[in-house]
Amino acid sequence: MEKFNFNYDLENDDLFVYLEGKKSSGAIELGNFILDFDDKGNLVAMQILNVSEVLSKILSKIVEVSKIKEIKMDIINFRNMDAIKFNVISDTQEETANIFIPHIKEKSPVLTI
Repeated sequence: MEKFNFNYDLENDDLFVYLEGKKSSGAIELGNFILDFDDKGNLVAMQILNVSEVLSKILSKIVEVSKIKEIKMDIINFRNMDAIKFNVISDTQEETANIFIPHIKEKSPVLTI
């Protein structure tokens, strides 16, 4: 699992998770998730909107977002789906959840403009 940097915007309750030094070639929005990929299709960043509500639904333990110390992610490719293995670590808890997204095979026509 790769360690990602992150910033939490308390006012908007958004979490931005990213790899240092990696550049996004395009993003997709799926519900409360905005996923950024590089030109090879690798996940380089993820923004979670309304993160407190989202984490309360995908993690069995309640993790207070402001107390997160470390986030690690790994992406596992399937035929037509990708699983993002999402590991959250705070001072007192550690939990992993899987987030499933459609596998993006083509660039959006909007990116060619």
